[in-house]
Amino acid sequence: MTPDDAAREGLLTSRAAYGARAAEYTELLGTMASVAEDDRLLVEAWAGRVDGVLADVGCGPAHWTAHLASLGHDVTGIEPVEEFVTHAHRTRPEVRVEPGSFQTRP
Repeated sequence: MTPDDAAREGLLTSRAAYGARAAEYTELLGTMASVAEDDRLLVEAWAGRVDGVLADVGCGPAHWTAHLASLGHDVTGIEPVEEFVTHAHRTRPEVRVEPGSFQTRP
């Protein structure tokens, strides 16, 4: 097995693991209420200094994506785990969430 094959296998294993527990993850951590205030303030301050489109790569259930969009930012969530993408489309249809990862983005 080449290093590239091993890396691909690792990504597939990680995606499957997150997919299997996506509902649990979303229930426990998928809202802004689960985010520490200091973290929220830090990300909001950073986003306020950025010009252009924000990419929330690995957005999970897209709670951060939706939060940043609610603050007026042009943001796209990018998520490799299909179960999170499906959840985001179902619960936050107003937010742009696409399947993908850093490796699949131009």
